[in-house]
Amino acid sequence: MIASAARRLTGFGFALIGAPLLSLLLPPQQLVTIVLLLQVFLGVPAAFEFNAELDWSLLRQLALGGILTAPLGMLVLAYADPEIVLLIMGFCVIAAASLLGFFPSAIKIRATGPANVACGMLAGVMSSSVGMPGPPITIYFMGQLEMPKKQRRAMLITTFSLLACVSLVTAFLSGKIQLETFWLAVVLLGPALIGGGLGERLHIHLNAKLVERFALGLVFFAGVLCIARGL
Repeated sequence: MIASAARRLTGFGFALIGAPLLSLLLPPQQLVTIVLLLQVFLGVPAAFEFNAELDWSLLRQLALGGILTAPLGMLVLAYADPEIVLLIMGFCVIAAASLLGFFPSAIKIRATGPANVACGMLAGVMSSSVGMPGPPITIYFMGQLEMPKKQRRAMLITTFSLLACVSLVTAFLSGKIQLETFWLAVVLLGPALIGGGLGERLHIHLNAKLVERFALGLVFFAGVLCIARGL
């Protein structure tokens, strides 16, 4: 619920918040699959909702990068020590939150074809290995200062779901998705939908700057929690 509300508020934060919190209850391999499944479940209706705001050419380039590196992320997930994965996850989350929180105006990125694919490649590894494409994708879009905030939010939400689809296909082909994990994700979809509805209502009524600061605070806390679990 918390992660889904943050996602609808700002466009990012679902995996950044959800993965560290789920790490309290689940091993990394299972929580990554659940986070990916939930992002896909939530992303299909969002793609129709935000269709008018989406740049499909940019999305295709990001997806191409994710396709190229998703298998590498699966290898990391399969063979890496779970505590190491949690530590990497935590440091990535804190680095992203700190950069976005303290130096937002210093990030200026010009979107080009090669840059889009490169960003997708980095996000693809992180999506498949720790379930979090958020840090590179969020920084990339936040750095595109000419993009309207409404479109940026729509692009963030859709990009995360698209990369989750890429990672899930890779996980399915490698036999990493178990039936128990799938049904657990279905059960968690209910709270996620409730949180999403709450986040959308808050997005309409709350000050955008305050909402963004609050979400970044939650993300930072989740990163600290993840590092503590890894240690």
